[in-house]
Amino acid sequence: MVSVLKQLLADPGKVRRCFFYWTVRDRDSFIWFTDLMDEIFDADQKNVLQIRHFLTSVKHDDRDLGAVLLHHATRAHHKRTNVDLLLGQQIHHQVEVGRPNWAEELDSVKEEAESLGESKCGIFLCGPTKMAEAVYESAVTISKESTSFHMYFSKETF
Repeated sequence: MVSVLKQLLADPGKVRRCFFYWTVRDRDSFIWFTDLMDEIFDADQKNVLQIRHFLTSVKHDDRDLGAVLLHHATRAHHKRTNVDLLLGQQIHHQVEVGRPNWAEELDSVKEEAESLGESKCGIFLCGPTKMAEAVYESAVTISKESTSFHMYFSKETF
C-alpha cells in the first residue's frame, strides 16, 4: 500500500484527493509506520493525501465524559504541537481511538469530494472481511441517498 501512495504522489494523474485510513489494534504497530507516513506527508506537495490513523484496541465511548474530554484534549494538543499523546512522539497525523464510524468517515469524504467539484469517489479497501462489509454498506447508503454523487467500492480482503 505504501508503494501505491508513493506512486500516487509522484504522478497523481486525475486524482485530486486520496483519503488513506490506517487501522491497527496496538500502539506498537504505529511506531514503525509513523516515520514512513511523515516522509510521505512531507512529499505531498499538492496536498493530495488525507491520512487518518485509528487505534482500534482502545474503545471510544461518547457517553463516557472522561473519554470525550481526553479525545478533545489529545486533538487540541496535537493541533498545537504535532505531538500525539497516544504515541508519545511528534507526528503529522492525529491517532484516533476506537474503530472508525464508516458512515461518518465516508460522509466527510463525500463532502470533501463535492467541495472539489467531484460527483463520484472510488474506494479501495485492503483489510478484513468485516471491515469491508461495513465500508461497503456505508458507501452504498451514501450513494443511494444522493442522486448527484456515487461511491465505487473495490476490495482486497484477508
